[in-house]
Amino acid sequence: MQRQDLNHNNAEMTMEPRVAELQSHLKDIRQDMEDVRSEVRSIKHRLAYCAGGTAVLLGVLGWIANSRFDQLVTLLLAH
Repeated sequence: MQRQDLNHNNAEMTMEPRVAELQSHLKDIRQDMEDVRSEVRSIKHRLAYCAGGTAVLLGVLGWIANSRFDQLVTLLLAH
């Protein structure tokens, strides 16, 4: 029985560093995942900002084109 206890204790001693290493890797993976989530949020906000800016720019260009359309036609037909 004593030999069996010795083998069990020896197995526990060899497993402990492995478990600690796995826990460390898991902690690193969780931190990396949190970093990725943060970057994805940042990209979403940038895309929304760019889409809003593009919509405003197209609206302004459309308004200018609409208000100057008759002058543009006259200019094109004059040449």
